[in-house]
Order: sequence, then C-alpha cells, then structure tokens
Amino acid sequence: MKVTQAAPRFDVTRRGLLKSTSTLAVISLMPGQLAAAGIGRGTSTSAMWQGRWPIRPLLKADLSKLLDEKGRAKPVHERRLIDDMESDNGWVASAAVSLSYTSERARSGSRSLRFSTLLRNEDYIRAARRPNGTFQGEGVLFEGQPFAAFARRTFKEPQDWSAFNRISMWAYVHPTTNPVNVISMQFTCEGAPAGPLDPVAVHYIGDLKPGEWNHLVWEIPEQHRDRVSEFMIFQTLSGVSIGGADTRITYDFDELAVERIDAEQPKGWAIAPGTIAFSHVGYQPAGPKIAIAHEGSHSFQIVEADSNQVVATLDAAPVINSRGSYRKLDFTSFSKPGRYRLRHGSTTSDPFLISDDAWEPVIEATLNAFYGLRCGFPVPGVQDACHRDVFALYKGEKRSVEGGWHDAANLTQSPYRTHLSIYALLDLHDALKLRGKSALAERALEEALWGLDWSVRTRFAPAQRALYNHVSYWTDSKVGTADDVIQDDERSSVGRDDFQNILGVLAGARSVRTLRTRDAKLASNVLKAAREDFALVAAAIQPPKDAPPLEINQPSWRDFIGYATLAAVEMYRATGERQYATEAARFAKWLVAIQERTFIDGIRITGYFYEDAGRTRIVHEYHNSFEDCGLLAFSALCDALPDHPDWMDWYAGLAIYADHFCVTGSEASDPFNIIPAAVWRKSDLDAPQPLDRTGMMLAQKPSAVFPTPPMPDVIRRQMQQQYDAGTSLGPNHTLRIFPLWYDHVRKGSSTVHMSKTIGLGAAAATLQRADLSDLAARQVQWVLGANPFSRSLLYGVGNAFWQNFTVALPNFVGGMSLGFNSYEEDAPAWGNNAVFPYKEMWVYSSCRMAMNFSRVGIGARLQGTAPQGAEFRNSRTKKTTRVRPGKFDLQLDAGRYDVRYGSIERQLAVADASSVVLSLDPLRTAILSATSRLTEGGRHQIDLTVSGAGTHELTVRTWNAAVSGPKQVIATQTAKTYPISLEITDPSKPWIVAFGTANEPHNMLTISGK
Repeated sequence: MKVTQAAPRFDVTRRGLLKSTSTLAVISLMPGQLAAAGIGRGTSTSAMWQGRWPIRPLLKADLSKLLDEKGRAKPVHERRLIDDMESDNGWVASAAVSLSYTSERARSGSRSLRFSTLLRNEDYIRAARRPNGTFQGEGVLFEGQPFAAFARRTFKEPQDWSAFNRISMWAYVHPTTNPVNVISMQFTCEGAPAGPLDPVAVHYIGDLKPGEWNHLVWEIPEQHRDRVSEFMIFQTLSGVSIGGADTRITYDFDELAVERIDAEQPKGWAIAPGTIAFSHVGYQPAGPKIAIAHEGSHSFQIVEADSNQVVATLDAAPVINSRGSYRKLDFTSFSKPGRYRLRHGSTTSDPFLISDDAWEPVIEATLNAFYGLRCGFPVPGVQDACHRDVFALYKGEKRSVEGGWHDAANLTQSPYRTHLSIYALLDLHDALKLRGKSALAERALEEALWGLDWSVRTRFAPAQRALYNHVSYWTDSKVGTADDVIQDDERSSVGRDDFQNILGVLAGARSVRTLRTRDAKLASNVLKAAREDFALVAAAIQPPKDAPPLEINQPSWRDFIGYATLAAVEMYRATGERQYATEAARFAKWLVAIQERTFIDGIRITGYFYEDAGRTRIVHEYHNSFEDCGLLAFSALCDALPDHPDWMDWYAGLAIYADHFCVTGSEASDPFNIIPAAVWRKSDLDAPQPLDRTGMMLAQKPSAVFPTPPMPDVIRRQMQQQYDAGTSLGPNHTLRIFPLWYDHVRKGSSTVHMSKTIGLGAAAATLQRADLSDLAARQVQWVLGANPFSRSLLYGVGNAFWQNFTVALPNFVGGMSLGFNSYEEDAPAWGNNAVFPYKEMWVYSSCRMAMNFSRVGIGARLQGTAPQGAEFRNSRTKKTTRVRPGKFDLQLDAGRYDVRYGSIERQLAVADASSVVLSLDPLRTAILSATSRLTEGGRHQIDLTVSGAGTHELTVRTWNAAVSGPKQVIATQTAKTYPISLEITDPSKPWIVAFGTANEPHNMLTISGK
C-alpha cells in the first residue's frame, strides 16, 4: 500500500490559529437541491442528505476479457506439486489464524488445508488504541503487525522454481455475506536482491467467489525464484464493509503447485506475441489512429468487424531502432465510423470503434470508479455509508471526516487528491457540456460536488483543515462504539498546511464558475472561504531557502507555486478583482524562474522544471505527479491576462515544454512516442535521496517483499544501470522514458505520464497546435492498449485487462492503478501480480484521466462573425461544417481545416480544449505565414507572407528575440512577403515570435527556432 507523508508546510506554523468567524455551513450538493445547512457536532452531512444523492448500480466488467480468466485456461506444459494437503507438511499459522486440515472437501485426494480468521477482530480493536483512547483505525496490512493473519510453509531446503513460471493453488471460499474477498500469495527467495530493479514476490487476488472453488494462478516469469525458502498465504484484516456481514472468513486450500505455461510478457518494448498494440476502445474519426505491430508484412488491412470485409489496405511503415523492429500501422487517413479490426500478416486485432463517441465509455468508466471509491456513501454491493465515526477535533468541535473518495485500495483519504479531483471533474463537466454530452456532464458534476461537500465540511476555520484521513479499516460507522476514531496526531489532525489550503482554494474558486448560475448561495459561501484562505496563504508565500530530498508524494516548491498561481487565476476569474491577477503574475515570476529554458550543455531537451527556487534539484517524479500545475498555470494566465507585459514569458513556457520536452522527448520511445519522465544529470545519482520509510518498515526481517534489506550499494548500482539505460543526451545527461527508481517498492509511473499529458494538452490549447493535441491523444491511447503488451490499464475497459490490487475493495470498472513499472532497458513492465503500489487502484489515477478527458479528444470552441457565412472542411475526415451569415458559436474536432468565406480560402488549425475568436470577413482578413532563414550576411530574417484583404495593424510578441519590421501590412489576393529582421538574444535558448493582427488577436501565427 502507498505510504504517504504529510505535505511540507511552506513558511507557516501551526501557532496562533485564528478563531473562525466564517466557518462554512454544511451543504447538500445535488444539482437543483443545493442548500446551506447548519451542522451539529459530529453530524454527517452525507447522513443528513442521504437519499438526495442518486444511488446507482456499479458498472459490471465483461470478465471474458479479464486476463486472469485467460491465464486460468492456459495449457500446462510441466507441473510440480508442492503440497496436495494429503499429509502434514509443516504449515504454521499466526495467532490470528485457525489452521487445520479438513476432509469436508478437497480438489483432489481426501482433504484440504482450512484457514480461518476474523476480518473484524474485536480484540484487535481494543488493543489498537491511540493515545487519546480511540481506535487507531489502521488495517492489519503487513506480516509484522500484531494480529496479522497468515499461514506459511517453510521448506527444509530452498527449492529451485526457475524451470516454472506459474504458481497454481485452489481456494474454496466458505459462503459469506461479506462482499469483499481478497487473498494474497507470497513467497520468499533466499538471498534475492531487493533493489529498484527487482520485482516483488507478492500477489493479491480479489473478487473471489464464495461457495465455490476458485483457481488462484500467478504467473511469475520476472520474479527471482531459484532458492524459494517459504510460501505464504496472507489475509489482510480491514474489517467488514457492510453492517451485519460475516466477520469471519474461512478458506479451504488445495493443490499448491508450480507450473510451466506460456506466460504473458511482463516487460520490454517488444510487441507481445500474437497481438497488435492499439487503442482497445477505438479512435475518433478526426484524431490520430496509430497501432504498432511486429516486424513483418509491408501492408495491413482495416477489416469490418462484423462482415470481415477488407475496407482499406495501407502501408505498414518499418521502424527500426534500439528498442526493436516494428511496423507502424498509421490509418489516421481512414475516418469512416464503424466497428473494425486490424490485420497485419497472420495477426488480427480485437474489434474497436471509429466513432466521435469512442472515448465516452472510458469517461463513463472513470466516473464509475470515482463513484465506487466514495467514502461515506452506500455503494451498492460494496459498502454501507462508511467511516461516519471517524472524527477530527478543533477547539472542542468534533466533526466526522467521512466523505470524498477513498484514496486507494486501503481506504485512506487524502485532501490533495480530493481537491484536484474536484477541479478535474468540474473541467470535465464543462468540456462535456460544450460537446453536447449533457447527461455525462451532469454525472461528472455530481461527482465533483460529492468531493466539494467533503472539502467544505472538513474546513474548520480559515486555513484550518483536516489534514488527512489515515483510517484503513472498515469501522462500524456507528458513533459511540469501540471502533470510533478521533484523529489528533500531527499527520491527521486539524491544522494549517498551505499546500492543502491552496488546493482547497483552487477547487473552491473553480467550482464558483460552474455553480454560480446553478446555486448562487453555495457559490457565495464557497467563494467566501476561498477568499479567506487565499489571503492567509498568499501573505505567507516565500520560496524555501533549502531543497531537502522530498518523500514520495510530498509536493515541491514547483508544485506549490504552480498550483498557487493557478488558484490565483481562478480567484480572478471567479471575482473579476484585479488583486488576484496581480498575485497570479507575482507568483508566476517564481514559476518561470524554475523552468529550464536553456539547452544546458547543448543537450536537445529543455522545458522541464526544478523542485526548488535555487534550481538545484530537477523534478523527478515517481508515482505521484503534479507536472500539470505549471503548464495549467501558464495556460490560464495567457487566457485570463492577454495584455499583461509578462504574457510572452508564460506563452514561451508552454511552447518550450511542448516542443523541447514533450515532442522531442517522445522521439526516445518511437514508434510509441510517449512523453518521457525526466532529465537526469550524472550528479543526480549521488544526491541525497528521500528516506525509504516503507523499506525500513517492511525490511525488519526476510520476507516476500524484502528477502534482503535495501542495501545502499545495490541501490546505487541499480540506479547507475537505469541511468545508463536512458537515452543519452551527452556526457552529463540522460533522458529517462520511465522514472529512475531509487526504491524497491514505491513504483508506478502512469500517473506521472498522465500528468505530463495534462500539461501538453494545456499547451496545445493555448498554442493552437493540432499536432500537440494528436500527441496528447496518443498518450491516452497508450494507456488504453497502444503499448507493447496491448493491455488496457483500466479495469473493465478494453479487450485485455488485469485485476488491480484492491485489498479492502472490489475491482471497479474504470479503476486505474498507479500504472507502468519498469526494470531494465528503460522499458515498460506490466507484471502479472496485483501488488502495492504500482497495480494499486488509486483515485488520483482516475483524477488524472478525468483531467485529460477535459483536454483530449474534446474538440475546440470557435466563435466569431462571418458576414457572408463560412464553411470549415476537416482535412482528415473531409467533414464540412457550414455557418450562416452573422455570428457563430460552434464546436469542432481538433485538427486542420480548410476555411472558405466569400472569396477567401485559408487554413486553420484548432486544438482540443481551445477557444478561438475569428473574424471571417472576406473584405477584411489577413492570412499569415512565415519562414526564417539566414541571409547572405549571416543575419537572421523572418519572411512574413500576407494575403487576404484590407489593411491590418500587425501585432508582434517575442521571447528571446527582438524584431524590426512593418507595423502595418496590406493584404491582397496576391501574397506579399515582408522581410523582418530577427536578433536572437541568447543562442543557448530557443527563440519564439508570435504574429497576429488587431482584427484577430486570438488567432496567432507562431514561429520559433533554436
């Protein structure tokens, strides 16, 4: 499970807490039913308003597409029986487990091993008390904890399982009313290293079916297994999720064996045998459509899925590089809606859609995961309204902190994930509404409001919030019983944490824009709180003086100032008050200062950020990521403050990140073209790393997780291996496609990847770059199957998905884990075990997906006037959209368009999530194009070509450059070229020049170089 630390507090203390004069009333948050309400001490808002929140069934997965089912059906080539349970073979159980043999049932022979334990143990609840006398609320999740429930079989001599690649065991789950049934298989390999490149020998199998035999299989091709000294069955103890459910779980185990089968490919860049890497859910007609196949046939076919008729034959372009030999199946030009398969040589893909709505099921599934992860809500078939007896105290006031969403598989609740999810869901709502998807938009809004309800209830006073909900146990949700929890320690008490506060302001201010016309009273209350918190936080903001190594999940100065800048813009948008614009611009200067904009040592990658104001540590993210913060801030600033003197600094930040980090960096993973994780300097390997608290906790003695302790020499050697496996940028730098791990356990990089994609999407919208929207779409497609394993990372979505690590919850359709691991060769790894944290279902992953779907594949809004009407023809789909004379307001797919109005023909590129204002007057229009070159005298020159009609004032903005040329241009039917002199300020940085006209200030032509 993820072990998180409290966020750092930036230059504030918890002394001198202000007495609240404006604590928000508790609010019922349903569209059309929102109202302020008083809250009594210990009362749950969710309880007060239960029945007003719709209760809907969860989506159900098509289990025929679950890879676990496929695995169980595989032929077994060789088998070694480890224990048939017919004789006593030395199984030893912990004190929490009743262990015996039974002849009541068996898979083979006459008996099986019976394992029985209490999921809710009253002795544990009484023993696990906090200093204040209440229950500590933690699940028993690891072997070394008191009351841990496990049975192990230690072998007299270590066994060599190298010839086998699967563990098989049968488990009969006794009938139970408890809906969540999960068991873990683990083994210890004597002497196996436990460095960053070594896989963990633990697997959790969820969604077990009571009343029948369950075949437990675990493919282990990547695990060390040459000296297996023990095998363990482990049961996490997290209580029961439904009142009155059986508190005891009983299993009968039989036929423990190791087998040799054709295992799934767990790692590497090679396309998995018999597959094509493609987006399982499909493609949008106007979007990029690329799949990757093995080296082979020079062509491929698009086949109608139902009729099996070939509808197109296209070239399969060869791609040969250090990662392998591939064929790139680019069918972007094919845009006819329908249901298809791809055929390349003897390999045929599963069916997929080409449809405007291809990604809607993924959005629906993501919202389903949020719904399933709700805390304090009766999720059908999963839980009662939970954790109402978990409280925080502030000046004698006790409030329940249930609500929002469970953080992950282990039920905790993190404010930053909730606040960023609120922000993401509100953006998703607005984007879906613009696209005309009203029902799905309302669903996103409902989920956002569920989170907002929690946010306002757990704010006790200005800048005073419940910092964390650490409870990972299903309490009985009844006030006054033995398992009540009062959180009052440093990590989970009420206090001032300005990172959490600024995210609360961000979520609150953003919600005002959406709610103002729906519930003015709620919007007013939320805005009042945001004003108070912003004033306190803004007054205290100062760059930290040092840059200590941060724990995984701790925000850096970049994260804090990035979101602070974005929050200030949102406050300006919500209020229209100039003071917030002033603060946003002030914060942005710090943000600009920590973005690298120089080609350091001549390397070709730049645009990344530093953690600290002193620029001593490059941002290196592992499974948590806030990479989007700076790019969202720059984009919001450009949109909200178009006339600010620093505008070009913000615009340049987006352009440099997009072109010189995302686009150039994605070449390192061609033909998959995923955005890389980070730049590393050779000196970074020896910089102090964060303390590995998880390793210290779990490595007390040899175990399946840590067969050996995390040795510094092993860690350093394996970090060097990862550095060397990256894409060399020169003698002192390397580019890592995946994170360069320093930790044996805390991995999972798809949230890092998706956060960078959010940033790319924000850049695409502001820069009006359809090519960047294409690249962002490909990042989402990678997660949905266009990866070497052809796996969907979302449970229940696509044609091939593994179960997640869930522990105290079932697998929810749409549930997404932390994502891809990696080991050797800077290659992706998607092992066959569900284990913490990289396979752990995480609400923050759903947050990242929601935010991406508000910026990717969502289309652009075009507004303006067309006195003679106009038509827009998409260059890919050939679809033509016509507007009548006068004003227009329409939504178009991202892409390039041929635009015709009157006698004028021009090209226009629009990006997802962008908003463009056009003046399509054939009597007054300027069509601009530009190239740069060196003159005979060795000077830089831009040739600006103008055609159209009318005389136009030219606007020019520059970054790292100075230009001299005409202030006014004349547009005629015959194009005219204007020479513009260009002086580059610093040759070690890229330069950018943006041209526009007074007639169309939002429709700019940008030219850049390096």
